[in-house]
Amino acid sequence: MPNNKRKRVSKIKDKEKAHPYSRKARQINRAMHKETNIAKAKSERINAAMGRGQKIVWFRDNMEQASSEEPKKKLWSMLELRQLVDAYLARNDEEIETLMDKKKEGKALLQKESLFLQLVESEVKEAKFAGVEVPDLTNGAVVKTLRAWDGDLNSITTIKLISCKPASVIPAEQEEAAAKKLGRRVTAVATSDNVPLLVTEQQALELATGMTVE
Repeated sequence: MPNNKRKRVSKIKDKEKAHPYSRKARQINRAMHKETNIAKAKSERINAAMGRGQKIVWFRDNMEQASSEEPKKKLWSMLELRQLVDAYLARNDEEIETLMDKKKEGKALLQKESLFLQLVESEVKEAKFAGVEVPDLTNGAVVKTLRAWDGDLNSITTIKLISCKPASVIPAEQEEAAAKKLGRRVTAVATSDNVPLLVTEQQALELATGMTVE
């Protein structure tokens, strides 16, 4: 009986002579499909590792800015780590401003520029709702490991990561939690500078009507 087990295409004999509808042709198709899936999965793993590596490199190279008075800190507070996340999310602000000015001038963005803006927007949204995976700088051992890390992706798993939200979203979350604790529903209204502001329904009505609601 013919061996129809999935194998590498290069290992299949007489593949050039295979009839389009033969068992060997189906075997070749299965092998090609498998190799394509393996290559795709490998590429995704590499891209994910590279993205994670670039992020960790940024934190390694920029973590001291959280406290310039202590250039060799051993520990970061959670607030300092959150502030560092804010700085990480703002790392592309200059480039974003350049692209937005380009749009205001009526110039069309290149496809890669539009994709870049979409990726940045997605990153910020995810950070605010779910947090960002960052090195756990509240752990002294992690800080020491991060400082000694040479950027090798193969050793990236030695650096413990935790999910951390930016400091800029904490006041809004605390306000919302306090309102819910008092049994009040909260909503978001736009301020004059288009920054969402969390208020109770009563406050929203007062802002809209200019009248005090008892």
